[in-house]
Amino acid sequence: MKFLYGRKFVLGPCFAIIALLVMQNYADADQVKKIDGFLEHYCITCHNSIDQSGDREFEKLRLFQADVQTQLLLQEIIDQITLGAMPPEDAEQPTDDARVRVIRALTNRLQSMRQQTASTGGRTVLRRLSQREYRNTVSDLLGISMATFDPTKAFPHESLSHGFDNIGDQLVTSGFLLEQYLVAADASVEKAFLSGPYPEPRTRSFDTKFDQQPELNGAHQKAFDQKYLVLYDHPFNDKTEGAYGALKTFPQGVPVDGLYKVRVLASALHRKTPYSQKAVKIDTSEPFRMGIRPGSLRVGPLYKAQPLQPKLAELVIADDVEQWYECVIPLDKGYSPRFTFENGQHDIRGAYSRIFKLHRDTFPESLRNQKGIVQQRLAVLRNGFMPQIRIQKVEIYGPLKNSPQIKNNERLVGGQIFQEDEIPHHIDSFATQAFRRPVSKDELKEFHALFQSQSQAGRTPFQAYKDTLKAILCSPKFLYFNSEGQETANKKGEERISQHALAERISYFLTSSMPDAQLRQAADEERLNSHHALRAEVIRLLGSEVSNKFAHDFLESWLNLRELGSMPPDFETFPEYYASNLQSEMKQETQLFFRHVLDNNLPARDLLNANYSFLNRDLAKLYGVENQTSFSEAAEFQRVQFTDKNRGGLLGQGSILTVTANGIETSPVIRGVWMLEHVLGTPTPPPPDDVPVIDPDVRGATTVKAQLEKHRSSAVCNECHRKIDPLGFAMECFDPIGRTRTTYDVRGKRKVDTAGVLPSGDSFSNLAELKKILVRHEEFFVRTLVTNLLTHALGRHIEPEDRFAIDKIMLSAEDDGYRLRDLVVAIITSDIFARQ
Repeated sequence: MKFLYGRKFVLGPCFAIIALLVMQNYADADQVKKIDGFLEHYCITCHNSIDQSGDREFEKLRLFQADVQTQLLLQEIIDQITLGAMPPEDAEQPTDDARVRVIRALTNRLQSMRQQTASTGGRTVLRRLSQREYRNTVSDLLGISMATFDPTKAFPHESLSHGFDNIGDQLVTSGFLLEQYLVAADASVEKAFLSGPYPEPRTRSFDTKFDQQPELNGAHQKAFDQKYLVLYDHPFNDKTEGAYGALKTFPQGVPVDGLYKVRVLASALHRKTPYSQKAVKIDTSEPFRMGIRPGSLRVGPLYKAQPLQPKLAELVIADDVEQWYECVIPLDKGYSPRFTFENGQHDIRGAYSRIFKLHRDTFPESLRNQKGIVQQRLAVLRNGFMPQIRIQKVEIYGPLKNSPQIKNNERLVGGQIFQEDEIPHHIDSFATQAFRRPVSKDELKEFHALFQSQSQAGRTPFQAYKDTLKAILCSPKFLYFNSEGQETANKKGEERISQHALAERISYFLTSSMPDAQLRQAADEERLNSHHALRAEVIRLLGSEVSNKFAHDFLESWLNLRELGSMPPDFETFPEYYASNLQSEMKQETQLFFRHVLDNNLPARDLLNANYSFLNRDLAKLYGVENQTSFSEAAEFQRVQFTDKNRGGLLGQGSILTVTANGIETSPVIRGVWMLEHVLGTPTPPPPDDVPVIDPDVRGATTVKAQLEKHRSSAVCNECHRKIDPLGFAMECFDPIGRTRTTYDVRGKRKVDTAGVLPSGDSFSNLAELKKILVRHEEFFVRTLVTNLLTHALGRHIEPEDRFAIDKIMLSAEDDGYRLRDLVVAIITSDIFARQ
């Protein structure tokens, strides 16, 4: 019997819940018996009501209570027993076996207490929009791009709960946040509307006075008379120098948000430089690629990285020949294009001295003794062979007539001309969209009255209309999710959310934003009660581009990818991570891979054991499969097959392997803990709080595995590490940024050993074999996946009493191999999804 809802023996939901409660009570009683017996034998002598050693008294300890003080005391007992500090040395000592058993019982009891205090009773608490949901909703509602505009930039940071940013009881609404809602609403509404007639397109040309950043200006003036804009290093260097080619004679940027045609006369020089890769730190076997990233002086210096600088275009530049390159890009008001060398040099500031040290003989005799970076920089730029992209002329034409801002403004004002008599209708329509449900006449009266009040206060009708929209965006009815229920409960007597609340829940699950017109109409017509209609809407949304946000946001939470970059790889040891901007590319690989499995409704096990992925050339080079990608489409992600069976699936992807490293080295423990939590759904309890980690004698151990084996020689440590370490060993075939390796050191003396034995007795020699074991027991992985999908969908953590709902979801997809899209559909059509 795989599940309680299995074919051979079916338990009714009520009986199953009762059975679970009986089993849970029995387990709790057994735990308490073990704990009481241990404390009575070893602890009560010193910690009783008369002799309270260390101000700790255990006689009145009530293990069936779940108050905070009891939890703190239990955690302290666990810590002290784990460390061997209790019982004291001069007292009778428990056996290792007894110590392990009581720690296990204490840990289970503490976890049960924590679940009780954190429980929401299986209900989704009233919650507000998270920051990402707010941004997406405002963007869709007002029709504005968030590429370089973030209305939430001053919001307090969200509190994550096990990686999720949308857990209702963690989303605090402070007074400061309420103030920021006002600021964000004002900025967003003003951005959405045109301030006047849309300007006619015009051409702006730049072919002289190409100032570079301050460090380069003097050398460029002497070497080129500032006739060129020259790019040398990639835009993610620690200290850039020539990474951002900005138009300093265009400080004001473009006049309005819109589309602009950019033409660039450029060439790639010295790709066949005589300088070694050690000197210039660039892969000259690859054609040079020029990117365009936006920048604004309002944000900061144009020659430095800015917080929001998406790559708007990328072009492969021909060697040694000046050519015109053209693209159409979106730019916000006040922004201008900045040109970047996407695969440029790493650490260019050190390149000048390295060139003189390694290639002094390439310079004229009179220049070979140049000292200091200023003299050496000038000599290299004027007389050397520094790899570069050289720009001679730039033209910006726009804003184009087909810029989306024109039609969006017409949508918001109801046509090409703003008509005052239509304002009440526009307010009603906007409020209905913003509140994601029908809005009563009484509710609308508030906003009509606000419009009249603003008009009487001297605001123009247009200004008063915008003020009213800002007020709608600050309303709790916009900021909070619908909590209304239906008049009738389901067959089990559980209250169900309303049709519009269901549409809202579906939409924020699958698109991270408000319902679109079609889903809203289905709710208006109460068609979402129909299983067939509900399923059709889910399939439609999953097949649309807007569900890319689902893939992105869910993976960020489930796989902990939000933490990618929190411990960045060492700048010197892993230069390719920065030279190729691998952080964003790694995430994109994981999203495209997940999206492929979802779109093709493949079995969930493919997420573990697929032999392919989707890579651009930078990632393909990292993985050693660049022969399957082309130079001309270097930025494009293409499907790539792996012959290395360790590489396929999520566990072989750079995003996972980097987020489970500390930026300098890897740890089987960290990677093993990650796999237990995110793949198998069986997290280990945390190590003792606020006390030193147990450090057994690991002297004489010559390998990482030997060190951990000595660590596990402690029975207390072994309890968790026998589960953790084998999983982590298997992933040690990859370094901190996901490159394949067989040794830990450059000299090859410290070999990587990926073999391990699981607590079940299953053994493996490498990650590929471990993945086969995981697939054989795929129910654990599928349950973890479904649990995390439900958490993301409901905005609450899944609790023990939800187990049967998960079983039922899994059972519905079991016969067909737990296909991913089927699982998502089963979740949305389940009772738990529609429960209030």
